[in-house]
Amino acid sequence: MISTLMGNKDSNIQFEILFYPQYQNEQGQAICYPGSVLEGVVKLIAASPIPVHHIKLVFKATERVNYDAMGWEKSKTTDDRLFAVRTILWGFPVGAQVPSDAWPILETGEHLFPFTCQMPVINFPPTFQHHLIATAFSMIVSVERPKQMPILSKPVHLQFQPIIETMPVKNLHALIEETKLGQAVSAKVSIPRLAYNIHQDALSIPITIQFSSPDDNLMGISQLHAYIKRYYQINYKTFSRNEVTTITSHHLAKLPSSTTLTFQLKMPERDEIPPTLTYSNHLKIEYRLVVTVKVRHGPLNMKKKLLDAPLTFGTLPPGTRAPRQLEPYSRLVDNRSSVHSKPTFLKPEPVSEEEFLPAYDSEEIPPSYRSNIPSNVHLITRIQS
Repeated sequence: MISTLMGNKDSNIQFEILFYPQYQNEQGQAICYPGSVLEGVVKLIAASPIPVHHIKLVFKATERVNYDAMGWEKSKTTDDRLFAVRTILWGFPVGAQVPSDAWPILETGEHLFPFTCQMPVINFPPTFQHHLIATAFSMIVSVERPKQMPILSKPVHLQFQPIIETMPVKNLHALIEETKLGQAVSAKVSIPRLAYNIHQDALSIPITIQFSSPDDNLMGISQLHAYIKRYYQINYKTFSRNEVTTITSHHLAKLPSSTTLTFQLKMPERDEIPPTLTYSNHLKIEYRLVVTVKVRHGPLNMKKKLLDAPLTFGTLPPGTRAPRQLEPYSRLVDNRSSVHSKPTFLKPEPVSEEEFLPAYDSEEIPPSYRSNIPSNVHLITRIQS
């Protein structure tokens, strides 16, 4: 049971949860997404022999709301878990009744326990941190000892990235919005599309504005402002909170003499742009692009909106479709116990040296092979106790 994760630390045991580099993002954090596989090794160093019933690795995810800040008392029936699964790395199965004097001894030294885990094809909420709601994915190692609390490693946090379609098909037509600013003056705003991939390098959104007037006189138009706002909507029972943040903007106090303006709205770094989210039970993330100008009518300056359109920030390139079997987690609330709704630990496949030996012509001198191949491959350390 997950409740057995209450435990202590012990100076006689050191842990490291290691992930292979191909499963990490640019910041060195392990990353997973629907249908992906995670592979790594749990490294354990024992300073002295220890009797152990079992060593287990637990992978869990939670979507927790701040009940105190929302003015709600957490119900005993409320389950914040998205999932919780475990695998036995060494020793007896959990719950096996074995006399403590028959428990195996974990000898002094370094021990390596490989693991492989596959995510279900389910869109869980993305990793997210906010003072009102947080979604976290983590792994932790537990060592069960006789008549003592388990020894726990520090949790290692993973980054979950949902699969969000940017555009089902490639849109070759720009969005054009025309607005009348006066009797003979109009503005036409053009952007390539309304959906973008957050993984695109140096993401920016080009905007073109073309003004039209009989004499190309734009003296009555000023204060051009283009910006993208991000909307957080957090809900729990009757509690609701909306937060709006401007994430990028472009401002011109005085318009140039040219009737056509082109500029770029440069987006923040990709780790600062959570994808558009509409399927979570408690959190919604949306974006809007707005373009405004001020138009002088006699002694008054009035703000005029040239464009106000929703933007989608997905995780797939334009034209790439999500897998057909992909399901949002919100549809599985009544079927959480299904094996298909949670990650699965797989049996790690042993790597055979022979699989990687190059072929050679038997009539010629065979190539020389290294006999001192290290017993463990190079891994990147993510966390240790």
